[in-house]
Amino acid sequence: MKKIFVAIFICVLFCLQGTIAQTIRPWPIPSYNIPVFGRALFQENAHPTTDNTDGRRRIHIQVSSQKTPDTIAPSATIWVYSLDHSTIYGPYTVNVGTTMTVDIDDREWGVMVEADESIVVSVWITMDDSVKRQSIFPK
Repeated sequence: MKKIFVAIFICVLFCLQGTIAQTIRPWPIPSYNIPVFGRALFQENAHPTTDNTDGRRRIHIQVSSQKTPDTIAPSATIWVYSLDHSTIYGPYTVNVGTTMTVDIDDREWGVMVEADESIVVSVWITMDDSVKRQSIFPK
């Protein structure tokens, strides 16, 4: 009976360890120069209310490396998703030294980054106010 109790206890510990290990703490958007090895999440907290009625925004994901230039440049696999999980873009492969830009709407968004080698990632969101600029300042 004691052996069965010990076996059940060990199984429960392994199950809990697997659950805890899968939890990834998300970084806020914007975040800059975050080291990533394996997987990282970036999530937007409630964005400030603006007068951008079109909801046109852009999310930027910049991938860089701290390695010397003569080494093979790693890449990252990236997904952009709405926090309500109704829209997912990707997977995209982004090479080190490049910035990927994705048009998004006024919902809250997140980014998941996977990398097999150590990289540095920056994620931020900008407003696309080119339409408003044209109407305010005509040519």
